[in-house]
Amino acid sequence: KPRRFEAPRLVCISASTMGADDEEEQEQQSGGGVPLSQASLQQLNMVKQQLEQEIRSLLNNQAALREAEARFEASMETLKSLCPENQGKPMLIPLTSSLYIDGFMTETKKVTVDVGTGYYIEMSVEKAQKFCSRRSKLLTDNAVKVEGVLKEKRKNLENIQVVMQQKMYAYQAQQEALKEKEG
Repeated sequence: KPRRFEAPRLVCISASTMGADDEEEQEQQSGGGVPLSQASLQQLNMVKQQLEQEIRSLLNNQAALREAEARFEASMETLKSLCPENQGKPMLIPLTSSLYIDGFMTETKKVTVDVGTGYYIEMSVEKAQKFCSRRSKLLTDNAVKVEGVLKEKRKNLENIQVVMQQKMYAYQAQQEALKEKEG
């Protein structure tokens, strides 16, 4: 039965899809919700915890993007060694990331490329290099977008921490004033 080939798919992470909460945060800051200065410490703490979780998740996403980008860069380097002069030369064939066996290079004009979701396509070396280059650029662009979202989330987290600290100081001052009245 012939295997059906689909176009390669890659999960793209963009600033617009990083979380529906971004719109809510913008509404809060632009007057659509409760302003930070009017929120209780408990509400601020909940938002702070949510932002911290989102930041952790974004950092994991960014690390995965950078790791995938590095794999494509390594693949591009490997493709450079596939030239007609190397045909028939001895080489080490990777079975796993740490286990290699001796072999000979028999094909230098075509490679089988994993295009995602378990599909493989035979391509010329030049086409495979272009494919890896496009994927690497896409991953780089997405990592940059994630970095932008991370900066925004960190800025929001910092704002919440400042407001929480101000509320704590105000609460402590209020408690001290009550003690002075009683004493």
